[in-house]
Amino acid sequence: MSADNTIEELASVIRDSIIDDPSVPRNIRANVDKSLSEYLLNKNDDVDMRIYSTLSVFEEQTGDPNLPQHSRTKLFEFINALESIVQKYKN
Repeated sequence: MSADNTIEELASVIRDSIIDDPSVPRNIRANVDKSLSEYLLNKNDDVDMRIYSTLSVFEEQTGDPNLPQHSRTKLFEFINALESIVQKYKN
């Protein structure tokens, strides 16, 4: 499986878990959605650049005190998954 396929699958899970979750504040959902469309799924940039830009946004969102704990946990899981994609496809 290519990096792009893995990223697209992960983006789908992120949409289901964060963006489509009404318990997540609107601003966080909007920031996560924007990071997916502008960074992670933007095939004009290199994979590592796309992932690191997305990671930056996700890490910023984890510090928001209004983020529900279950969503914070999911964001940390997505951060780990994105970091592993970089390591896997870097070589």
